[in-house]
Amino acid sequence: MKRTILCLALPVLAVLPGCLSTSYEQPYIGADDYELARTETSDGAKEVFSLENGRSLRVRTDYERVRPFLGLKVVQLDKAHAEPRGVEPYSGLLVTGTYPDSSARLAGMLEHDVLLSLDGKPVVYLEQLTEVESGLADAEAVVARVLRGQQEIEVTLRAKLLRESVSDSQLIALDRQPASPRPYAGVELRGIPPAWCERMFGAPCNAVVLTGVTLGSPAWLAGFRGGDVIEQVDGEPVPSVDELARRIAVKGSAGQRMHWLVRRRPDEIYEADVRLRDYSGETYIGIPLLLGMRSSPEEERFSLLWGLLMGNRNVYVPDNTTREVETRNVFSAVLGLVRVDSGPHQTEVRLLWFIRFVT
Repeated sequence: MKRTILCLALPVLAVLPGCLSTSYEQPYIGADDYELARTETSDGAKEVFSLENGRSLRVRTDYERVRPFLGLKVVQLDKAHAEPRGVEPYSGLLVTGTYPDSSARLAGMLEHDVLLSLDGKPVVYLEQLTEVESGLADAEAVVARVLRGQQEIEVTLRAKLLRESVSDSQLIALDRQPASPRPYAGVELRGIPPAWCERMFGAPCNAVVLTGVTLGSPAWLAGFRGGDVIEQVDGEPVPSVDELARRIAVKGSAGQRMHWLVRRRPDEIYEADVRLRDYSGETYIGIPLLLGMRSSPEEERFSLLWGLLMGNRNVYVPDNTTREVETRNVFSAVLGLVRVDSGPHQTEVRLLWFIRFVT
């Protein structure tokens, strides 16, 4: 953090120094999760692309599949399950039940049966049962060898086709922007790998996600918010996250503008100019026992006699759901006998601590 201090004095309070200080450090406003895009593949699968933890792309794929199914509910026959039944651990799979209308129920499979093999193949682990099932055709018969009590029996099962909804997901690492000595725009950027951009938007491209925007920064004032995906910069396709960060630093040091076009959620397009500048810093002017003035990108404060005589605070409202720049102002005077709290949606006036008006 950079800090500069300048001492001041008033003639009437020559022995009471004041100070002015400047610091550079602001938090980013945003959430950890944003939905970035939705697509549907040629085979009907639906894909949802979302930001996760501010640094990864979560790709969730929802689809329907048809698979062979015998209808058995089983668990692995570990020591805890095997000993009460007097059988060797991992000698088969313990049947805990069957599904309604399934082949297993129609064939008379019972709870507490031990499934030893299917089609002559031992089944000791759940994956082995899944492997046998997946290789069956509709109505294909398979012989199950079962231990019931102390007797081994054979049961014939026939596969049925089961239609089910499936949801798979995977995490993709996003490219992080390089560090910058000055926050000219006030954004935290992550780059989406090109292959995933093409999958999200249907054509080869770059895309950069705003994972956070500093309250009161140039990007915030221009209406950009966390979850925006930058698609164009100055009328051209967005470059890589490294190149975009470099351009922001170059133009920001010269106090120039950039024009961004972003997509937020699957159906919202927004574009605006960002007036790049080194906006960071907090300035404080104070005269002990009398005056306090504080100015930062996100708020301004003024007080007399620690706010007992008069105080005023004007702040930006950190609302990530709107692009409007909204503010809240709180004014109080005379030990709080008069207090006015004005926000984007209502104004509250309080007099003498107990008389209250809301508009």
